[in-house]
Amino acid sequence: MRFCMTISGILVLCSLVGCSAPRRTAMEAHDAAVAWMIEHQNPDGSWGTIDASRPYQIYLDTQSSHAAFGGATSALGVMSLIEPSRKDPAAEASLRRGIEHLLTMPPVGKASAKTFYDIWTHTYLLSAMCRLVDDSRFAEHRDQIASVLERELDILHNRQSLDGGWGYYDFEYILPNPSGDQSTSFNTASVLLALEEARARGFDVDQDMVDDGIQAVERMRLPSGAYVYGTYAQYRPQAPYNMVKGSLGRSQPCNLSLHELGRDISLQQMQSGVEALRRDHHYIEIGRGRKRPHEAYYSTSGYYYFYGHYYAGLVIEELEEPARKDLATWLQDVMIDVQDPGGSWFDYPLYGYGHPYGTAYGLLVLQSTHRALSDSQNDPRVRTALDAGSN
Repeated sequence: MRFCMTISGILVLCSLVGCSAPRRTAMEAHDAAVAWMIEHQNPDGSWGTIDASRPYQIYLDTQSSHAAFGGATSALGVMSLIEPSRKDPAAEASLRRGIEHLLTMPPVGKASAKTFYDIWTHTYLLSAMCRLVDDSRFAEHRDQIASVLERELDILHNRQSLDGGWGYYDFEYILPNPSGDQSTSFNTASVLLALEEARARGFDVDQDMVDDGIQAVERMRLPSGAYVYGTYAQYRPQAPYNMVKGSLGRSQPCNLSLHELGRDISLQQMQSGVEALRRDHHYIEIGRGRKRPHEAYYSTSGYYYFYGHYYAGLVIEELEEPARKDLATWLQDVMIDVQDPGGSWFDYPLYGYGHPYGTAYGLLVLQSTHRALSDSQNDPRVRTALDAGSN
């Protein structure tokens, strides 16, 4: 009889007999992920494929949605390699191929008037261009990068819903501009953060657009610290998906967007949001890798997982000690523990995009935790405490 054992089966067997592989360090996890991204980059510089390994997939509407999935995944891939490429020639070569793809691919449009996953492409393409535009290594491409950046600002302005938010569906309305009934808190927060990146680099960002977006996020903020899923759900604050345990992934970008734009949210409230993610982490963990969206407790879906952890890392960088070091250490450990043996991260079977976008998010998380922990070591208050402890 032929003996076959899956990776998960081997891990279970090892746990039963007491064997275990050495735990990766944060740097080893980071380097393995960089190698994975380089190895799995497409010949045209993009990441991800339309390959489907299962009969049931997320709602697509039209094939144009693949341009959205691929564009967002590739933008995240570029973002994830910016830092490692400063010291790794192979990563820089991969990054340059990714940039060339982003600069030459056609603008990504809606799948239809009711389905526009391209909002993710515009959000992360804008963010990627912001992080490249002043990088001296790409000075010869600055005009082209700036042109794409400004184009994406215009598209996001046109995609803004009538309620001030952004989303990726508008079922039953189908207007030239989204009605806003299905704007989501987390889409809106992610767009606002990308807009702030552009403004910080001197680009003209419509203040009315920003103010309307902020108000949309604030309307969806609950006293519990959770954020309702979307405008359509704001009168159902006690629905499971609108409770703190259901909002773990989206509370982080929402909190961060309000903080970055100077609204009424304290560092303690942001810290509480990440502490809730740590305390109730098993709920978002249960959704990781599940085939159907929203099938886990509190309607958690797998594709929130690394998205939420990415923004949690950015929140942690803003916190003060000792919370910054404590939470950065926890988040770093989580990312090491859930990394696949081959170096990738995976949270949802979205055609052939799940591993590339998950790995890009994972790299960005480890970069955040590295910065947070480095800042902790350089914090005068930490040095004083260490000095006092050594005397």
